[in-house]
Amino acid sequence: MSSKPVTPMRAAIGLFAGVTATAVLVALALSTDHASFAKGLAIGGGVAIVALAVLFWRGARGGAAARIASGNADEREQHIAREALADTGAAMFLSALVMTIATLWDVEAIAVGGIVLWTGVITFVTSVAVRSRRG
Repeated sequence: MSSKPVTPMRAAIGLFAGVTATAVLVALALSTDHASFAKGLAIGGGVAIVALAVLFWRGARGGAAARIASGNADEREQHIAREALADTGAAMFLSALVMTIATLWDVEAIAVGGIVLWTGVITFVTSVAVRSRRG
């Protein structure tokens, strides 16, 4: 993680790259007759791009999440984010390991993916809340 704030030019380049990547992947999905995948990709990519744009726009005034996304976070916030992401990675790894074993009992693949992803979301939110509270 860089300690330099993200400049508007770098943010614009990142926004352009995200929009371009999303558009190329949607076009690729449509060209291979995967319309529902393309719709989901367009919606998910659009939501992620808008969320990051809002966080950058809020900058230093938008709370810890906006400061981290815009590169204006202090050392404490960077430490919290780094540790929360480490907790999330460990929890998702263990969840994936357990769910890989669970596939031996014919657990559906969509359930495995959902459990691993929700484990990550819940772990990240909980870890950030606990670490922010502790100071």
